[in-house]
Amino acid sequence: MRRSREYRAALVLAAAVAGASLLSGFAARVPVYEGDSRGHHWDAREHDAYRRYLADRQLEYREFNSLSAIDQNDYWSWRQRHPD
Repeated sequence: MRRSREYRAALVLAAAVAGASLLSGFAARVPVYEGDSRGHHWDAREHDAYRRYLADRQLEYREFNSLSAIDQNDYWSWRQRHPD
């Protein structure tokens, strides 16, 4: 009887550890901000479009990754209205 209790406890612990590792791995793959960037690869063309966006809004250059989620969303909204 004691052995089956130990076995169940070990099984529950193993399931908890496995579940936590699966969830942490999943969370690492979920982007912090996806916005409307689907279909856009950040390359030289995208960088040029980002520069046009900044010029249209008379903003100083800042790395795109340093923008807040709201500002990134504003860029992707602008980008959808201004295709190449």
